[in-house]
Amino acid sequence: MPIPIFVYIHAASYLVPTIAGLKRFPKSSRAIRILAVLCVLACINVGAQLFLAMRKEKNYFISDYYRVVETSLLCAVFYFSVVSQKLRNLLVGMGIVFALIWAVDVLWFNTHDQMSNGMAMISRITVLLMSFIALQAAMKDEFLPLAERSIFWVGIGAAIYSSGTLLLLGLSHYLLQLGPDYFIAAWHINWALLIVANLFYTKGMLCKSRG
Repeated sequence: MPIPIFVYIHAASYLVPTIAGLKRFPKSSRAIRILAVLCVLACINVGAQLFLAMRKEKNYFISDYYRVVETSLLCAVFYFSVVSQKLRNLLVGMGIVFALIWAVDVLWFNTHDQMSNGMAMISRITVLLMSFIALQAAMKDEFLPLAERSIFWVGIGAAIYSSGTLLLLGLSHYLLQLGPDYFIAAWHINWALLIVANLFYTKGMLCKSRG
């Protein structure tokens, strides 16, 4: 099956926050610098997966290892974006628990022969919860309007991406039973959500606010 053109469009969208993050890197907060690093790694991840896909080779192992990197770095982004030590401790705890679950899965259960839906869903749930924590903290801070705060846009982007992917993964078996056309159509929706998330990340990087 040929690679859908929308895959290339969604892959190219990762360049937008990457370029924005690198251009503003020296003037950015620690959280946004970490997000910029994540965007660079995301470009490498997507590029490597596309390269292997075009060679008709399995690329699941890339997703499996990138998953812990993405979740850990997003945890760091949210950690440095909130002020409350209680919330920071909660975020660290969630990050550690996820890393331990991921390590157990990779060492004993994952053969990298197919998509690890279970770990993918756990990572999306973890990121979704972390984004809600960060957004709640941002809403309680009345010092600046939400639209001027980087963490607002980053949190919304992460929540949109995670919720969309989580829904797709949860329905993947049902969609496959309906037929490959339904499954591919659902992935198009997910790729569209990833593009939206990258645009939200870009907006967050361009905010003048440090938080």
